[in-house]
Amino acid sequence: MEKIDRKIKDGIILHLMKTGDRFKTNYIAINILLDLKREDVTKNSLTSLVLRRGTSKYPTMKDISIKLEDMYGATFDADVDKLGDRLVMQFVMDSISNDYTLNEEDVLLDGLELISDAILNPVLENDIFKEEYVEQEKDTLKEIINSKINDKGSYAQERAVEEMYKDEPYGIYKFGYVEDLENITPETLYEHYLKILESGEFHIYISGSFDDDKVFELLNNKFSKVNRNYVDKNEKLEKEFIKKDNPNEVIEHQNVTQGKLVLGYKLDSQSLKDDFYKMTVYSAILGGTASSKLFNNVREKKSLAYTIRSQYIKHKGAMFASAGIELENYDLAKECILKEINDMRIGEITEEELNAAKVNLVTRYKSLNDSQLALIGWSIGQKLLGGDEDLNVAIDKINEITIQDVVEVANRLHLDTTYYLTA
Repeated sequence: MEKIDRKIKDGIILHLMKTGDRFKTNYIAINILLDLKREDVTKNSLTSLVLRRGTSKYPTMKDISIKLEDMYGATFDADVDKLGDRLVMQFVMDSISNDYTLNEEDVLLDGLELISDAILNPVLENDIFKEEYVEQEKDTLKEIINSKINDKGSYAQERAVEEMYKDEPYGIYKFGYVEDLENITPETLYEHYLKILESGEFHIYISGSFDDDKVFELLNNKFSKVNRNYVDKNEKLEKEFIKKDNPNEVIEHQNVTQGKLVLGYKLDSQSLKDDFYKMTVYSAILGGTASSKLFNNVREKKSLAYTIRSQYIKHKGAMFASAGIELENYDLAKECILKEINDMRIGEITEEELNAAKVNLVTRYKSLNDSQLALIGWSIGQKLLGGDEDLNVAIDKINEITIQDVVEVANRLHLDTTYYLTA
């Protein structure tokens, strides 16, 4: 795959990922990076929902659907996510490659027109967002936020993050807060939208088979007209670590039949980029695979968990071990999880465990090559981490990790928060 980066304007970068005939589709993803702020997060989510409702040329969702059908059933959507202390507003479009159209239509350029206009030329009413759309999407967002509690495992993970980072941007819920919705009007939301255009960091990804110059010309014409007051915020991910003498313990009660236990650790790290591969292997050995320590020893041998896993958050240097357990097994399950984590600190890791983790990770990385969206996600994730390594380089670095490397990071992990959702 050939990768080319072209600058359109300060903070607006076009990333061309030329895959030749490897895929029968073209993929467009416009990622807008924003500061993760409590006062803005709900407006960010609502903006993404309103922008997908229509453009000046296609003012309704029905109009957009008809256009997508004309583009051989293309898809278009918008969402938000958080990567470390940044919020990502993402607009995506998936369409057939021009090579497979019946009459040599340029579906990619049609898609770029549509997705760009969704962001730059939305439906307006009296020079602000259409009130009907704003009110309808406020109801939609309210349902999204309230549905957080339905999946107890995801809810427990989110609550653990909130408690662990209550004084940091990462503790903010990505979709926002219901109590903020009442005070948002079409006027205030449109003012916020203009600030996004002015100061957001745009990464426009195109994956597939296309003409570079045509793509750049169209996007340059669209985005070069945007009024900008952009300040580069790509600081290195180097953080001061403060160890807690007394880790938090949070117990929350709900009407549940299964307990949800989450142990949150922070990594004593000055460079998350340098520690990324060591911690990735560490988490795979601990609880990232079906041959991991937590799965084999806590779930299979001792039957103390229905579900159990570990997860490393690379943009925060955080590791979470989470389990779904019988309510009466809290103390024993916690003790057994802590033992596995401590065993890794003292080097209780076999070559078989190391190799199994590496094989699993390499297989997982190779599978990213089968998805254009996954490749885009990998690329932007690496950029925010401070690098731009392709998957082959990543695989080589995974294979270089030793038991000593894993033990070294294991001893720099410190328990910060224990969260337990119980009856």
